[in-house]
Amino acid sequence: MNKEVKKEIFNQLADWIVDSEPHYPSFADCKLLIKKLNPQYVISKNDEKEILMLLTFLPMSQQMNNAL
Repeated sequence: MNKEVKKEIFNQLADWIVDSEPHYPSFADCKLLIKKLNPQYVISKNDEKEILMLLTFLPMSQQMNNAL
């Protein structure tokens, strides 16, 4: 997979996480979405770390924005 494909998948994942507020998806849900978006994409350990970062920081960022 090239970087552009990964970037597009992870941008769609980030949008989906933010749009799911206040019921954010689980880690497993995120992995399923990636497979749904591109069945050929192989999720690496580094990708899993990036997913966990998105699941940690996007909800936190949303909460901070809502508080302002």
